[in-house]
Amino acid sequence: MEGLLANLGIPDAHSRPLFNLFSLSDWMVVALPHAFLISTTKLAMTSPRDPISQATRLLLLPVGLYAYVYVVAFRDYAVAGPESNVRNYGVGLFNFAAALKLLEMSFTRTAPQRIPKSAPPKKLINGDAKAQSTYNQNGSSEPNATEAAGTTGSIKEVMEYLCDPRLLHYDATMARNSYDLETRDTTNRLSFLLSTILLYVTHVAFLDLFQTIVQSLPNPGLGTPGGGSIFNDSVSPPFRYLISSVAVLCAGGSVYCGLQAGHNIVTLIGVGLLGQDPSDYPPMFDKPWLSTSVRELWSKRWHLVLRVFFTTIGARVGGALLGDVGAVLGAFTLSGILHDWTIWGMGKGTDPLRIVGFFYVQGVAVILETVWRKLTGKRVEGWWGRVWTWSFMLVSSHLVVEAWLQRGIAGGTFFLPDEFRPFLQLRNLVFGK
Repeated sequence: MEGLLANLGIPDAHSRPLFNLFSLSDWMVVALPHAFLISTTKLAMTSPRDPISQATRLLLLPVGLYAYVYVVAFRDYAVAGPESNVRNYGVGLFNFAAALKLLEMSFTRTAPQRIPKSAPPKKLINGDAKAQSTYNQNGSSEPNATEAAGTTGSIKEVMEYLCDPRLLHYDATMARNSYDLETRDTTNRLSFLLSTILLYVTHVAFLDLFQTIVQSLPNPGLGTPGGGSIFNDSVSPPFRYLISSVAVLCAGGSVYCGLQAGHNIVTLIGVGLLGQDPSDYPPMFDKPWLSTSVRELWSKRWHLVLRVFFTTIGARVGGALLGDVGAVLGAFTLSGILHDWTIWGMGKGTDPLRIVGFFYVQGVAVILETVWRKLTGKRVEGWWGRVWTWSFMLVSSHLVVEAWLQRGIAGGTFFLPDEFRPFLQLRNLVFGK
């Protein structure tokens, strides 16, 4: 990876200057690749099959992809010290996802069609039947109505499309599945905002709890910005693997709570400050701990923010090579590549064997579940399916968690500085630092 980046004229991760928040040139470099994405998306929305549009998008593609890679690599975004090194991970994840969107828009021959609805169907709230009234401007009561609104490719439409990664306004199935997760009252803005604030506080508190537990494990460097291994060689089995399993469970809980808290912030900004419809911000997750199969976990209960990239790019390429099996493995492999590349900016290189390997074996598990169903005629479900899913995820997640925590993610500052983290301060008060 380092050699490839050097050949592309991209600086080494350890020789990058810090990002200057007050430098106009730094911000212009960050914004440049998004100009390619906006232009490409506008062409795809207005004339997806036009030969000139297709040629222009393909010409812009390599320059845009290079610009996204350069944004990740040209500066160190840990401007607040080693504890903020996780920002490099966030910058990498955001720009890699945007690069995949650029790739998708460069090759698409179908313009996205907006579902002409102003809000999703309302659920029964406190027995009020009126809350289940429909919302379709055309009188339809179903979120998968067949009529679709055309797009003109205005800048407003382009930005709305790019800011809707789950395609809640463009994919009826995704919209229906996401709206079904909503438990807040979307008919009352104040109630919705208060519920979201409570969720944010809850998620941040649990994130602090999980992070504090990891930072309290007896593994050298594990909870520091410098990183450490989840395996403590000075502890004999089975306690060594008990400790690593606790780290894995806490890491999974941290990812869940961190993403939820981030989504809560976006929701509060969109609904509270920008006046957007509360129904435009349904929950990201569907209680992943209740999954009764690996397939259910990844296809329904985990967040689906990046699913469109994995299906339109990874699954399509894999399917063209190896059919249905290739489609599954292609989607998971692309997910692994995305998560692997994003850690490069943290300064310790990539780890494809463990990170891409983790996602690849998820695809293998999904395929094995399909084979089981064909051989036995029974789905993987019920209590034994839950035992299987939890066991498989606990064991396989050691791969990716080890890679992440060796790079210091557990020692990062997320939503609260250390002095304001309640569980960390409680631990320090009781046990000392």
